[in-house]
Amino acid sequence: PAGEVGASKQESASKESASKSKEAKASKTEKAKAKPIEGKLTGALAFAVFSVTLGSFQFGYHIGCVNAPGGIITDWIVVSHRDLFHTTLDKERADFVWSTAVSVFAVGGAIGGITSGMLADKAGRRGGLLYTNIFAFAAAACMGCAKMVGFYPLLIIGRLLIGIYAGLSVLVPIYLTEVSPTNLRGMIGSLHQLLITISILFSQVVGLPQILGTEDRWPLILAFTVIPALLQVITLPMVPESPRWTLCMKGDAETATKALEKLRGTTDVGAEVDALREESAAQKGTEEKGLTFADMFRGSLRWPMTIATMLMLAQQLSGINAAMFYSTVIFKQAGLSDTGAVYATIGMGAVNVLTTIVSVWLVDHPKAGRRTLLLVGVVGMWFSTILLVVSISMSMSGIQWASYGAILFVNLFVISFATGAGSIPWFFVSEIFYSNARGNANAIATMTNWCANVVVGLTFLPINNVIKQYSFLVFTGFLTFFTVFIFKYVPETKNRTIEEIQADFEK
Repeated sequence: PAGEVGASKQESASKESASKSKEAKASKTEKAKAKPIEGKLTGALAFAVFSVTLGSFQFGYHIGCVNAPGGIITDWIVVSHRDLFHTTLDKERADFVWSTAVSVFAVGGAIGGITSGMLADKAGRRGGLLYTNIFAFAAAACMGCAKMVGFYPLLIIGRLLIGIYAGLSVLVPIYLTEVSPTNLRGMIGSLHQLLITISILFSQVVGLPQILGTEDRWPLILAFTVIPALLQVITLPMVPESPRWTLCMKGDAETATKALEKLRGTTDVGAEVDALREESAAQKGTEEKGLTFADMFRGSLRWPMTIATMLMLAQQLSGINAAMFYSTVIFKQAGLSDTGAVYATIGMGAVNVLTTIVSVWLVDHPKAGRRTLLLVGVVGMWFSTILLVVSISMSMSGIQWASYGAILFVNLFVISFATGAGSIPWFFVSEIFYSNARGNANAIATMTNWCANVVVGLTFLPINNVIKQYSFLVFTGFLTFFTVFIFKYVPETKNRTIEEIQADFEK
């Protein structure tokens, strides 16, 4: 009968559809389990890394360059204000002006961070970095010429502009992640943070009175930014654009293939090009209409975006900036002179650099990885904050040797931070998203990082004034939460393809 025939056809079609669905899932699983394509550090890749990480250097340099000459610049602000407005600016207001110039850097960072996704997707990763140097040159002109023209508001404008540059420098870890072979992705991605720590240390050294930290030479500290900017503008055009962006976002397989051949030092890049084609197919349909920020918190993107945001919050709410600030006070409590405390702080910066170098090596090590280093780092910081509170309390009670324990625990805190939370979040964000979502994901994550930075900067001193050394217990609470979150929800991404990582999220 016709009814039975129809039912039979419907059942057959249903079975066929189910069979195709299983085949599709099996194919997807098979692709996800495909062996990652490995590579080596070639001369072309090393040159690209050098050129791109000049942006990381700028970021770190302007975090540290304002510390040593702060008192000298504040005195000049008083003189400049008198010449401009023929009124006297008292010390308290001059300090406020300088504090504004220092803190507006973070405001610029948030602005640059939220706009970085659009720039990365429209102009490309390399192209976007090239454009950011407009802000570096403008900032160098403003800050370098402020004393010459006797107009201190130029310092504030310059700090805002270089802050925007720093926010846009999130394009550095995006590029590094996209051009790296899977087996070197963590190591190369960590170089962003390594250059930040090196440049912070460098800026602290050049700011010493024996070098540029004098009444006559301090403008050179701020104008120095023009040198790495010039170097990057010269070298970046010689570097290939990210092949992943070129193929997945622009659909230009030929240019992407040439870029890969240059970066890998071989013409045998067919397997890698095929992997990029698969990624392009997986994100098909979003290139034309694009993803909005709201889309990043919907569907399959919601969970990776949550993880990316949490890791950026973990970096700032760990209390690293508070520890850096408090270090000079701790060193003075241990009996060091003002000069000795400055040198001890520089020594702590050197410890940060050395530990970050170790982290760069460990992040792709067979027995380590991203997740392990993150957990070791946050647990180390958790213990350090508690021991720091205990040692400072004992020192304030008159137990002299406890002050040396405080120095030890501040350095242990910095070592723990550099082990994981310092470098990993910057490139981890790019590892867990397809190319079409990577720009927006980094924009949101970077803005979150800068906003948390501002919040900690605004609230730490008032909290510290009320509860003194116990203010570090606030960070202990945050670190407890982040330890549980990382242990339970953050996946390992070492030596895994984007398809494998996305397959985990879909589960």
